[in-house]
Amino acid sequence: MRISNALTLQAILVIALQPIANALSAEVASRNRSILQQSLSSISNKLTLSPEIIIPEPTDPTALLLQSTEVTKMSNAIRTKAKANAAFISGSVNSLRIFCQEQETARGNFPAPLPVIYCESSIEDNVDMADVAEAGAAGYLYSYLKGEPISSADDIKKDDAVKASFDSAIANGMQLIPEIILNPEKEWSEAEVTAIIDAICEQCGSDPTAVLLTIISPVEDDDEDQEVEGSEEETESNTMISLPFVSKDSAKRVPILGSVRAVGGEGRMGSAVGSHKESGFKGCVLRCDCLPGFRMNPDLEFVGGFWGAAIGDLKSTKSKHFNFRSKVALDRDIPMEWYNYQKDIMESGALGGGGGSGGADPADSSKGDYKGF
Repeated sequence: MRISNALTLQAILVIALQPIANALSAEVASRNRSILQQSLSSISNKLTLSPEIIIPEPTDPTALLLQSTEVTKMSNAIRTKAKANAAFISGSVNSLRIFCQEQETARGNFPAPLPVIYCESSIEDNVDMADVAEAGAAGYLYSYLKGEPISSADDIKKDDAVKASFDSAIANGMQLIPEIILNPEKEWSEAEVTAIIDAICEQCGSDPTAVLLTIISPVEDDDEDQEVEGSEEETESNTMISLPFVSKDSAKRVPILGSVRAVGGEGRMGSAVGSHKESGFKGCVLRCDCLPGFRMNPDLEFVGGFWGAAIGDLKSTKSKHFNFRSKVALDRDIPMEWYNYQKDIMESGALGGGGGSGGADPADSSKGDYKGF
């Protein structure tokens, strides 16, 4: 009898506290919505840049302990060196938690913690949204039709799991960010993109925090094992994708993000980012494909260093003659900085001659140098 009474009392408490829990989740979801919108849509009309990071899950217990330190260092680099707008994390919930915990250490400081969006991961299937929210994620990236390309706004209606996922994210204090894979063989008009955004908002029941539009070129889709140093024709195809134009009204209603998959080096990433800005996008998610050899290089120190250099270069308004050496160190390159200083002086005409050469280019591609991202 006492056990029955105890169970009844517990049930009553759960029912009584449920509205309070729902109100708290709604408040957290509203706060995360505001944070994500501010981070993913710049009021200064500059494109926001957020890297996608895959954190591999070690099987060795020793490597698992070491990874905690590596994830912490990388998280710090993404915030302080790269100064990214947000971070899209793919990996285990444990790795996500470590990343978010490091970001929280910057609460109240500058730069502030980055909002973290969790990507549907291949490492852990059927991840529970409650676990993702508890780990510290502010958003959840949802792939429409499980990544299948769409050819019209009508295809949006074929995914009947969106509404439930959208509501589940908010119930757990997060925001759902839909990712739409667009058919690369079709020329998308501005009106068709607007129709897609309208269809997404209608299906979700309200405007999502942001929408990610992705076009995967046939080269990227067919050649999964492409070498880092592929042919010039292949790498150029990554930056020559035909982008749809986004109307100002749609971008004002919902921040529209684009995916950049161009491999870093020789200005490819910069060209792709520039194309997205011209097409009316509010920001870019720099996918893991941008890292040279990302499928073969799980070194998180390299990942943090690459994004620190790449995003800093892409956001810079200064000269794009930039050197990133992947095989040596990630510290300041004094010879390159001196070279750029000399070159700027010569080109300014301060010494009486305009457009002169500042000396030999110290960037050595054979040693892993990258000139301009």
